[in-house]
Amino acid sequence: MLSLIRIHAGYGNIEALKGLDLEVREGEIIALLGANGAGKTTTLSTISGLIPPRSGQVVFEGREISGLKPEVIVARGLIQAPEGRRIFPGLTVLENLKMGAYQRRDKKGVANDLAYVMNLFPILATRAGQSGGTLSGGEQQMLALARALMARPRLLLLDEPSLGLAPLIIRNIFDIIRQINRKQGTTILLVEQNANLALRVAHRAYILTTGVITLSGLASDLLADEAVRKAYLGG
Repeated sequence: MLSLIRIHAGYGNIEALKGLDLEVREGEIIALLGANGAGKTTTLSTISGLIPPRSGQVVFEGREISGLKPEVIVARGLIQAPEGRRIFPGLTVLENLKMGAYQRRDKKGVANDLAYVMNLFPILATRAGQSGGTLSGGEQQMLALARALMARPRLLLLDEPSLGLAPLIIRNIFDIIRQINRKQGTTILLVEQNANLALRVAHRAYILTTGVITLSGLASDLLADEAVRKAYLGG
């Protein structure tokens, strides 16, 4: 579904990705793990078109998307829920959700998806008329995820969904991520520092170290790998 082929990308004189190869197959949850500064967010930004690759190819559903504008990539069904949530604080919850569907013209489909995300996140239904900026951190993360779902993604990119959240909220968010994949069939590329949770929800995983994939495989195998446990799981 998605292939990154020998991707080099960065900022100014900094090369953050150094020949990155990565594959996401339809229906999978793929975890991309690594320490701060490893290049995880740069990878998502390159896929989304926010950072053009210096070389290499990004191929989505058989078509190269390297160098396309972000709005064109979004229209093809590749949607990102960014790190830090980045909701519109001055808009209501309902208005934020409708912003997620701004490119869509299927009014009935949008209405159906609005009902779906309200059912998936009941707290958002009770907060529909409330300004996004007044929500708690966990509620804002739910809103960011629900807003991304309103675009009806074929591939959903999640950047650090657990960041800054309490453990109970994190477990709830990850349960919903699993549900989106299993019940809706949505393919997910998950960037996450909580390696333990990410490996428990993912099918396969890649470990990124200073712009290079150093390890990949089944999530269950990496979860049991002693070197991975020492480096990322505190074991």
